[in-house]
Amino acid sequence: MDDPLRTVIAGMIAGALMGMVFVTHMALLLVFRPPNALREKAAESKVSNLITYAGLVAFLAWNILAIGLALAIHATLPSTALSISFAPSPVYLFVLAFITVLMLIPALILFRDSKRHLVGEAMVLIGVYGFLLPNLVIAIQNS
Repeated sequence: MDDPLRTVIAGMIAGALMGMVFVTHMALLLVFRPPNALREKAAESKVSNLITYAGLVAFLAWNILAIGLALAIHATLPSTALSISFAPSPVYLFVLAFITVLMLIPALILFRDSKRHLVGEAMVLIGVYGFLLPNLVIAIQNS
C-alpha cells in the first residue's frame, strides 16, 4: 500500500459519488421546496446561473475533500488491514462521525425546516466517506 496515485483515484471515485448525491439532493430541494428568498429573487434576476455555479463548486469541493480523506486514510491505515472489512480504520470512522455531528448541530439549528434532509445527507456522508472510502482505498491498493 504505497502508491499515492491509486489513493487519489479512490478519493476521486468516492468524491464523485458524494458530489452526485449532494448535487442531486440540492437540485431536488431547490425545485420542490425552494426557500422564500430564492423564490422572490428568481422573478427579478437570473438565479439559475448562481445555482449552476453552486452545484459545480459543491461537486468539486466533495471531490477535493474525498481526495484529502483518502490520503489521510492511506497514511493512518494499519498495515494489517489488507482485506476489506466493515470498518478497516475504526479511529478514522470515529473522527469522521464526530466531525460530522459537530457540523450537523449548527446546520440543524439554522435549517430547522430541513432536518430530515440534513440528517440523511450526514448519513450518506458517513456511509460514503466512513465505510466505502477506506474499503475503496484498500481494494484499489490491492489490485
